[in-house]
Amino acid sequence: MPTRPFRGLPASLPALRRCAALTALALTLAGCARWSTGYAALPLQQAWFEGQRVQYISTDVNDAAMAQALGINHAPRLGDALPEEPRRPGQRSALERVYKFVAKQQASVFASVPRPVGPSSQDGSYSPLWRIVEVRWRDGRTVRLLDSEEAVLAAEEQGEVSLTMTPIIINCPVLRTERGGALPALR
Repeated sequence: MPTRPFRGLPASLPALRRCAALTALALTLAGCARWSTGYAALPLQQAWFEGQRVQYISTDVNDAAMAQALGINHAPRLGDALPEEPRRPGQRSALERVYKFVAKQQASVFASVPRPVGPSSQDGSYSPLWRIVEVRWRDGRTVRLLDSEEAVLAAEEQGEVSLTMTPIIINCPVLRTERGGALPALR
């Protein structure tokens, strides 16, 4: 009769293999259970669009430093979305502009949002891929809230801010707006 150095362990090698296989299967199934919830926790961020607050998430960016700072995916291939410069008249792009204030005086300003937010949106101008335009207040100018693309462009025209188009592309889907609803799961 084989000796058992540890109580409760199978005495034969095939039995050990079966036990190890069953343990691996149990761990695999337990791991799958964690993936089946269908939800993720991501921080909601605030932005402006036509005078209303909107909420969005950031998931990916082509700039390594920004990915690190925001704790999101570094996706260098997003840079491939940049159109050839100079852009031809009428050239379509999946990119939209997001105005980001470099000194963080306020939340960013989006140029479009889905209307309404959710599966019934028919807004052909909305895209969750944004090309960052840096906004800097000029010295001596009074910093004030700019809550729409029109307000940002008017401030530039009046010499209050400078705008710098960057090669940074970020994926930021809009999830909720004050007047345009929310994704069904967020209602």
